[in-house]
Amino acid sequence: MSYVPSHRPSTGEELGKPNALTVIEHTGSTTQTITVGNKIDIGTVHNWYGSFTPTISNNIFTLPSGYWYYIESAVQSYVTGTLINNIHFSFQHYDETSSADLGTLATNFGVYGASQDTFLYSRDACAKALIDCTASGMDVSIKVSSNYVFDRINYNSGQEYSGLGRTVIWQLNA
Repeated sequence: MSYVPSHRPSTGEELGKPNALTVIEHTGSTTQTITVGNKIDIGTVHNWYGSFTPTISNNIFTLPSGYWYYIESAVQSYVTGTLINNIHFSFQHYDETSSADLGTLATNFGVYGASQDTFLYSRDACAKALIDCTASGMDVSIKVSSNYVFDRINYNSGQEYSGLGRTVIWQLNA
């Protein structure tokens, strides 16, 4: 038997209601190259719910203490050079406070195939992390973990867009 939320008796409470929901746009560019260990360029903050606005400095965002955070990041990759089969690009959240990887690794894959779609590959990988900041805050970035052939991130030249990446942050009450 399946659980159907609408069949639940109303108690006036929400399931999984966040304290705040914030989205950070990644910076579009024609020059951001993919280098292992480098941080992904991030930019504008949008508050979708609540009042949480992370501080951003040098492509690092700060998560204040007193909350749990669930974070998802998608980074778009692109090839401006020669295309071949089986290309890939991996990224992950990184704890700048204690110099450690956070959460799951995400990998975008590309295959140059019969469709001859030389620009837009399937790039829907999403790095995820659940972070406990109840006792202390944390500085977080998104770093390139590995790369094979892709050469640009969040590429936005003319009509050849790779799409733009984003980071979604749910601030959860402790």
